[in-house]
Amino acid sequence: MAHEKIVVGVDIGSTKIAVIAAQGSTSGPRQNNIEILGFSEVPVPVGAVVNGSVENIKQVGSAIREALQEASSRSDLDIGIVNVSFGGTHVKIGTHSDGVIRPSASSGEEVTQRDVDQLVDDMYRAKIEPNYDVLHVLPMEFVVDNSPGVREPVGRTGIKLGGNFLIISANNQSIQRTKKSLADADQNLKCDKMVFGPLATSLAVLTDNEMKAGIALVDIGDHTTDLVIYQDRIVRHIATFPIGGRHITNDLAIGCGIQFENAEQLKKEYGVAVSADIPLNVEILVNFLAGRPPKQVLKKNVGLIIEERLKEIAAMVYAEIIKSGYLDKLIGGIVLTGGSANIDEIEVLFEKVTDMSVRVGYPENMERTAKADAVSNSSFNTAIGLAWAGLKLIDPRVKSVCKAPTVATTVIIPKEKPKEVKEPVKKIGTFWDSIIGKKDDSLGDY
Repeated sequence: MAHEKIVVGVDIGSTKIAVIAAQGSTSGPRQNNIEILGFSEVPVPVGAVVNGSVENIKQVGSAIREALQEASSRSDLDIGIVNVSFGGTHVKIGTHSDGVIRPSASSGEEVTQRDVDQLVDDMYRAKIEPNYDVLHVLPMEFVVDNSPGVREPVGRTGIKLGGNFLIISANNQSIQRTKKSLADADQNLKCDKMVFGPLATSLAVLTDNEMKAGIALVDIGDHTTDLVIYQDRIVRHIATFPIGGRHITNDLAIGCGIQFENAEQLKKEYGVAVSADIPLNVEILVNFLAGRPPKQVLKKNVGLIIEERLKEIAAMVYAEIIKSGYLDKLIGGIVLTGGSANIDEIEVLFEKVTDMSVRVGYPENMERTAKADAVSNSSFNTAIGLAWAGLKLIDPRVKSVCKAPTVATTVIIPKEKPKEVKEPVKKIGTFWDSIIGKKDDSLGDY
């Protein structure tokens, strides 16, 4: 029998808090679709979240409180349990291998789901690095006795069960600040799952066929750009680069001699990723300073500035894909998401740089309603993915690849009393210097 469930995702970004309240089924005919019940988007003060890490608990808490109240009024729900995103340069991605001797192997029993889940659970207790907490354990291949490269170990016979894992860990101080900001928003608010932002986004914008064929998700955020590679429905590689949409805006501010906020508006309204077809004589008037006449800016120059920075990001991504060893296995190409994915012709530029097929990712599998139409843009991709994380597994082979801080069990919140829940819960590498040949001053000593 299908079980309807209400789930709430809270995406803590560098510029905004996005909240999605949705309803879906864990089985039955509706398990592939969700219904959007409520949503909200509230700006975050500059500096409150830096490089994906909460820095000002009070400001972020206040923004979360406002966003939850708005989503609650739209959905007629008392929101008490949420899934929350984490990400940024404090996140570390590493690989680890481990194995166990199965106690039941001597009796000839096959590997069970419990054996697999126990092996994964053991990985959470491994201290990969001081001051870091393991939040995701993503299995790649398993090993049963002397047979490596096993995708599905359940049902095989063998004495030793092992595996190769991607480990996502995060700085525990940063995670604590995120939890404190939730408590500041509402002392009774519980966190069911903490999910790495790009993984949540993948649940919202990638199709099952793309994950199977091989796909690279590129999430261009405000401070960082994240890369997640799927192949055969398995997460194979993750990387984060300390460059994002803010760097494009900063380039425009410097190149056009205007303030940052004017440059951000210029990017959103007139930004184009390919400048070749822009006429040389088209001017844009920018009100850059009160009491001063508008500044005349050539649209061609705006396009050139944006194009050069996006070429740099695309080259970094392509270099990392080559480094991962999966270039020839990504039949689906690249899916772009994040705020900067809204720049016109960005997919054309990425195709030129990477020679791969590229599309811009928007939320999939939502029941067509007015609320769904309102959130069908990249601003809500991660929040929608966080809602999906309460309905389906990130990796169907394992009961859970995600640990949360300490709370409850589910995210069903009718308007009376919240249900009790179980508490929620990461080496990032690039070699883009060898591709780009120069270091950008805006990246400091990275």
